[in-house]
Amino acid sequence: MSKIKISDFYYGAILSMLLNNGIRPILVESGQNRQIYDLGTDRNNCILFMKYRADKQDTKTPNYKSWVFTFTDQDKLEIKNYIRKGSNLMVVLICGVTDLSESEVAVIDQSETQKIFELGKGSVTINRIKHEMYYRIPIGGGRENAMLIRANRFEELF
Repeated sequence: MSKIKISDFYYGAILSMLLNNGIRPILVESGQNRQIYDLGTDRNNCILFMKYRADKQDTKTPNYKSWVFTFTDQDKLEIKNYIRKGSNLMVVLICGVTDLSESEVAVIDQSETQKIFELGKGSVTINRIKHEMYYRIPIGGGRENAMLIRANRFEELF
């Protein structure tokens, strides 16, 4: 029997968003925990390194969402290799929630990715307050000391 994996819903959602914008990505590598696509548009050529989380962390504040993404040593090696080769790398974090239509997409550019990996962490926490224009990636010391990632970056790229 053919079964649909949970990851297919999340990666498929991003593919649908790309295809609906006339972008035809090329699958470079696929796995349960990440997918890598090569794509080019009139405005942008890049590698998308995608990871998803099916649900947010439990928080005490209903308007506050937080997800934790783990990057394996292999993930880090692949990302560093793309950067070393001069690829325009974008890390796409698919931030799922129970109501799939309320899920979100955060895009971290190459320089931001390098800064995060320089911290030596094996995981990345990304959070957002409802209607806030930025995601925050804490880099030490809480929300005040965080990297800001524009919430609409996916739309800006394509």
